Amino acid sequence: MEDGLHEELPLTLTPMLSCDQFAAIGGNVSVPLGYKMKSTDALKWRFKDVTIFHKKHENVFVNKSDVNANGSLKLTNLKKDQAGVYIPEVYDKDGKSQTTKSTNVCVLDPVKKPTINVICRDPDVIFTCSHDQQPDGARYKWFQNETLMINKTKISLKRKKTENKNLLFSCKVENDISSEKSDPLTNICFDPVKKPEINATCKDSEVIFTCFAAQQPDDAQYKWFLNGNEISNETKISLIRTTAESKNLTFSCEVYNEASSENSDSLTHACKSPTFLGLPEELFGISIWGFIVSGAGFLLLLIIIVVGCCLRCKKNRREDDDEELQYRPASESSPSYCSA
Repeated sequence: MEDGLHEELPLTLTPMLSCDQFAAIGGNVSVPLGYKMKSTDALKWRFKDVTIFHKKHENVFVNKSDVNANGSLKLTNLKKDQAGVYIPEVYDKDGKSQTTKSTNVCVLDPVKKPTINVICRDPDVIFTCSHDQQPDGARYKWFQNETLMINKTKISLKRKKTENKNLLFSCKVENDISSEKSDPLTNICFDPVKKPEINATCKDSEVIFTCFAAQQPDDAQYKWFLNGNEISNETKISLIRTTAESKNLTFSCEVYNEASSENSDSLTHACKSPTFLGLPEELFGISIWGFIVSGAGFLLLLIIIVVGCCLRCKKNRREDDDEELQYRPASESSPSYCSA
């Protein structure tokens, strides 16, 4: 039967160009026999014209590789040089060749977890799904907010910068044995902010400070500072303060986004608080309120004096009236009065 085995071997082998089975470097795989073994069958496995396994009944003649109980070839801890066509041969107890299946095993490097690189090229953003030394034949997929982008299968993805605000992009690299997905990344291409200046507008008893610069990017954000210290919770483009409380204080603002930040020069406003009856705030270097208080005090003193004088006059008149009343009865009781 041994001679029969050799006689039945094909003279030439044509390697299969396509891969029948994929395996990862360092991985394990079972190569199917394509035939249901009987206990009386003889089995050979050949690889690159070398017999790597030969068993006849219970006798093992070559055991360079292991086989499973069903006759399939067991390959473990695969290496690149183990890629190729594996050919099984089975003969029954009469030495007759049985139909089996040859398998072309392709051994591939697994893909590596990619990272996304971003290139800002106005007006576009170019995302590249990159990693050093991805294996040949790696395929790419792109996702926007975790949704697969149809027909986006190149290593790079170009998008308009203005269309990508707050969107998350990720990519997947895959081959026939593995796949890896990048961490999501948002658009990091932003126009830098411009240096602002502060405009102060006087309105009634308030001052409106505006952190202004022409054509700031849409994503610009704001901070306000008082005497160099940040003012909490003031993040709008304008800041409102009363004229009196902000007098002689120094204000500045900062404009920033993810690309840059710029600070304004400091400003102390020149707005004047509204005064009583339109009078000037100061007169001869003295606050107008000093004159008003002094005048009010003088007026109050004058009123007190006038009231005092009136009360005194009233008292004197009352005394004169009393004397007159006392005089009249005395005159009426005199003899001359009676005789009259």
